[in-house]
Parts: sequence; structure tokens; C-alpha cells
Amino acid sequence: MITNSDTALLALLGKAIDHPAVTEAVSELSPVPANELEVKYGLIDVRAPDHGLDITFKPASKLRDGLRLAASADQLLLAVIFFHAEGFEGYRGYSGTLPRGLCFDHSRATVRAALGVPAGTGTGHKNDRWDTENFYMTLDFADDERSIRLVTVGLHWKPRATR
Repeated sequence: MITNSDTALLALLGKAIDHPAVTEAVSELSPVPANELEVKYGLIDVRAPDHGLDITFKPASKLRDGLRLAASADQLLLAVIFFHAEGFEGYRGYSGTLPRGLCFDHSRATVRAALGVPAGTGTGHKNDRWDTENFYMTLDFADDERSIRLVTVGLHWKPRATR
């Protein structure tokens, strides 16, 4: 099953919304309707709380490498995947493997020891961000920093001035 493998899911980043692998993965998730705020702000397109996952699609024009990945600027690409820990935002925990060998029970200190110094750290939330050439990964930690609540992996956005 594609939804149990971070590798399979991450391979979908940058693929069009109608790509066969994307439609297959979404059908496996049995998504539930987005809530009113998610629809209003376009935050999440596929909610799958029973699988501990959310997926967001964005137009190619909004993504740094979008025009290279898409047939047109308005083509929707799979842009962000959210992996939820058990109970976070009322979700069941994602049961597959997490990116970079992470586990939800890793502390902030454990993650930093494994991944190195983050590229950025949230000021309002307990989160850290790491960047790779192809995507970013943000980890949100519990208030006591002893576990991961959410892993967000997404394609890089275009700088604000060029959106």
C-alpha cells in the first residue's frame, strides 16, 4: 500500500493532481471533506485522518520548480504532505515510515542530533525546518519537546516577490 511508505509518498511530490499514481494514492486514503476554513484558505485538499495524512495541491506557478514540473502554470501539483502523530488534531497516527528515519517519539534534541542544525526555527511554535534541494521538511514538536506532533514535507515555494 502506497500510504505506508514515506518514499512512495514523497515520490508523488511535484506530480500532477491527475497523475495515475496520485489518483491511486488519494483513492487509498478514503479522504473526508475539508472543513470550512480549509476550503476558504485552500490549506488542505485531501484530509485522511484515519491514515494520519493530509495532502495539499498548489498551482505550478506558486512553486519554485513548478514550471519545470508541470505542463502549464495553472496545473495543480502535489505540493505538501502532512504526517500526523496519534491524536494530533484528532487524527490517528500515521503508521508508515517517516522521512529521514524519524519516529514520532523522537525528541527535538534527538532530531537535531540526527539531522543537524535546522535551517529555521519557529518563534511562535515549537518547530524546526530543514531544506534539501528538492523539498523542505518542518517538524512540529509537543510543548515539552519530547515528541514530534507533525511532519510536513513540501516543495519549495517561489519567493513572495515573484508569486
